[in-house]
Amino acid sequence: MGATRLRYTMIGFILGVFIVYLKDLPLAEGTRFAAPFYGAGIGLLIDGIILRMKKRKQE
Repeated sequence: MGATRLRYTMIGFILGVFIVYLKDLPLAEGTRFAAPFYGAGIGLLIDGIILRMKKRKQE
């Protein structure tokens, strides 16, 4: 796993952990506890989009 991929994954995971601790949000219990993994997945998606944009720009 590359450095940027890991960076965006961890940022997403940490943001998901913050969602877990925000108890006032009207989210289901399962969604709240899955939020770190959702955040990690979103971080990977963002990294993929950025890498594709950079690749197209180089061509």
